[in-house]
Order: sequence, then C-alpha cells, then structure tokens
Amino acid sequence: MLEFDAPFFTSNAPEVEADYLAGVEALQHGEFTKASRLFVRAAGSGHISALYNLSLIWGGGNVTPYDFDLAADCWYKAAEAGHPRAKSTLWHIEAADRGGYGADNLAKFVLQEESGNTLVAPLMVSAARFYDVICRKYGATVDVIAYELDAAANSDLPFVHAFINRTGIPEEFYRGGFDRLKSGSAADQITDGLNKLHVAMRQAGASDEVAVMARCSIIGHVIAKTPYGDQSQPLLGLDQFFNY
Repeated sequence: MLEFDAPFFTSNAPEVEADYLAGVEALQHGEFTKASRLFVRAAGSGHISALYNLSLIWGGGNVTPYDFDLAADCWYKAAEAGHPRAKSTLWHIEAADRGGYGADNLAKFVLQEESGNTLVAPLMVSAARFYDVICRKYGATVDVIAYELDAAANSDLPFVHAFINRTGIPEEFYRGGFDRLKSGSAADQITDGLNKLHVAMRQAGASDEVAVMARCSIIGHVIAKTPYGDQSQPLLGLDQFFNY
C-alpha cells in the first residue's frame, strides 16, 4: 500500500522531507502526477519511502507514461535499501524476471489481493515482465502479439482501437493472427494465461474496462521490447488510457 502514515524512512534534510510530505498530501487528494514529481525529487536525494511509493504509483498505472521497468527498478532499489514492504513483495518480480512465476500463480495473486477495481502494482509489474520473458524464451512473441491485436481489433471498445493505433503495428502484421494460433503451442498457452488473468481480475472486482486495460498494457510492454517498440507510443496510465 502507498505510505501515508509512519513511513519506513524519513530524511534529515528538511527540503527532502518536505518534498516527501507534500507528495503524500498530493496522494491523499488523488493528485498522482504531482505526487510522482515530488517523490522523484525526494527519491533522487535518497528518500527510500519516496522510492517505494514511486514503484506503486508507476506500477499501478496511476500516471502516464505507464512504465513497468521504471516501477521494477524502484522496487529493486527500495528493497535493496531495506524497505520492508518492498522486500516482502520483491519475490513476485524476481520470479517473473526469471520466467518462473506462472500464469496460474498470477491469477491466484489477483484473487488473494481482492483489490477491486484497481491495478495492483506488484501484480501488473510481475505480469508484464513475466509475459515478456516467456514470449522471448519460447519464441512466441510474434504469434502472441498477432493474436492479441487481431482479437482486440474486433472489440467494441473505442479505447482498445486507440491502443492498437498507438502500437504503430500495421494491420497486415496481425490480421488473421487469432485464427493462425496453433492449439497447444507456446503462444496458445501464453494467451490462455492472459485469459485466466482477465477472468481473475473480473472475479476480484475489476470492471471489464480496467481488466482490458491491464491486458493491453501487458501486451504493450511486450511490444515495446520488440523492434516495433521504436515506433509505438508510450503506454498510457489510468489518467489517459480511456480518453480515446
């Protein structure tokens, strides 16, 4: 959870602590962009609680751009500095980075969190990095992207089509990808895992829109690691994703 009271770390430098406290106040008012900016300044001066809060803000998609790698970097740094909450949850991200988390475990994580209509930062960071790792490990990246974008192209949700446009991937790349997927292939198992994650999020109380955004963001992260990432636009956070 974001740190509002009794943070793990306080700074002896008045200006640094003032930035952190102003960031906390901004969070309490739902001003995530302002909070992020203040926490960046405090974290740059060594404020560990600010660093941990950045991992949650960025990992939970509260600001644009939605950057899973920056969130993970903050998580690793906060844990290394001894932040107890960062240390206790880091294993999720470490397992994902090894490709050893598993789709079933991600779905169980969602249900255990009972987070409602939110994006759980450690879950989202772990899911995005896990699916990128296993897509590359099993040579399934192209087939997974083609399947996901082809399926998305049939959506009735305008913000999904806006997401497809932001990827910069031409239609001829993914057209027919839904039907080309071979049953039992690595790509088939990966997309099935994404289906399980979507269902689990819905069962945990997420709206269909938020669950779809989560899936788009995960695929967007996978795309960003390919040559197509050079022409795709940054991922959008909750503040902009639905403003198609």
